[in-house]
Amino acid sequence: MLRLLLLVGVVLLLMLVLFRTDWYITALLLFLLVLFLLYDLVHFVERTNRDISSFLQSIRHSDFTQRFATEGANASYRELYQSFNSISEAFLQVKTEKQAHYHYLQAVVEQVGVGILSFDEEGEVQLVNHVTKELLHVPHLRHIDALERVSPELVQALYSIRPNEKRLVTLQSNVEPVLLNLNANELQLQGQLVKIVTLQNIQTELEEQELQTWQKVIRVLTHEIMNSVTPVVSLTSTLNNLLEQEVVQPLAAGKSINEEVLEDMQAGLQTIEKRSAGMLHFVKNYRRLMRLPASELKPVRIAALLRNVHLLLKQQAEEQRMRLKIFLPDERTEVLADAEQLEQVLINLIKNAMEASVGKKNASVEVVAYAPEGERDRLRIDVTDNGPGIPDDVLDKIFIPFYTTKKQGSGIGLSLSKQIMRQHGGSIRVKTQPGETTFTLMLKRPGG
Repeated sequence: MLRLLLLVGVVLLLMLVLFRTDWYITALLLFLLVLFLLYDLVHFVERTNRDISSFLQSIRHSDFTQRFATEGANASYRELYQSFNSISEAFLQVKTEKQAHYHYLQAVVEQVGVGILSFDEEGEVQLVNHVTKELLHVPHLRHIDALERVSPELVQALYSIRPNEKRLVTLQSNVEPVLLNLNANELQLQGQLVKIVTLQNIQTELEEQELQTWQKVIRVLTHEIMNSVTPVVSLTSTLNNLLEQEVVQPLAAGKSINEEVLEDMQAGLQTIEKRSAGMLHFVKNYRRLMRLPASELKPVRIAALLRNVHLLLKQQAEEQRMRLKIFLPDERTEVLADAEQLEQVLINLIKNAMEASVGKKNASVEVVAYAPEGERDRLRIDVTDNGPGIPDDVLDKIFIPFYTTKKQGSGIGLSLSKQIMRQHGGSIRVKTQPGETTFTLMLKRPGG
């Protein structure tokens, strides 16, 4: 107001000088003064505009660190700058709280043992925890489409899964297949639809449940076997009575023994013998499976172990006219294992492979041990034969205790091998096709 009043006053004075006097120099000076006052007024107004524009730009770019100096400013500017500073501090406080909440949420999410992945409708990833990265073997993830190289099926499931829906997706990797359970939910976040998906590896839980189930089955079978002893006992009692009545008493009376009675007794004894031998064989196999000693894991040099296995089976392979090739890793390569149990597993797998290939022209069995790419803390052993392959209706039963397709097989070899590998913290997998079958062992290495 003072600038405006002063400007009006000088303009009036200039007009008075021009119309009432001949003071041209004074009029020129007054005119220059008017120009200066106009410039000062425009600069004053533009300064306010510049300050407001600067403040709004800082708000727009979330820069709440800018401060306006109130020292030395006039009262109106001081009040304006104080307001700007108060607003910036309020926004900064909100931003700080938001960041604190985000870091808190991120810390909580990282502690969860389940994979968490959230993304918008365009596929842009909003949040991902380390469990998800480990499950999918990706160091970082910005867009869902980047998972195409991991599994196109997974990408399709992530886009199409609906809220509260569950999906099972199998990931095929160089190490071992992973069965993921997906569960989704959606929410509106600032007008944008965000999908939150949890990913859980249930492969281990399924295998554990499978093992427990078959242990229950075995207990039931054992119970049934014990029940089957009853008719054997009954037959024994019948034979005992028959022996007393038809043999002992007639001999005591000096009578002859009926040959038909002797034949019946002989048949009964043979039945008891066969049944008892069968049950004894079954129970021995059962005890082997259920009383597997705990694995004593120690660093074992795998090359020496494989060389020993090759020495044990070399003669048998030559007798069957079969090539047995074992490709050894570096001599210093070690795994955490119980040497005797691991040797037992390898011998069982190689013998199975040899039996599958026997009679085939150019029959061969190959054993390869190596560290998978990207998995230097683990060792993979592949046992491959060129036999006919495993039929689909048999493939899902080969690890079931006492299931066998061999006439002389016990049906516990692969089941025992699987149990040993679980005690080692590893796994055993099979991949088959006509003309080739591969059993894969995954083992931990020291420090892994």
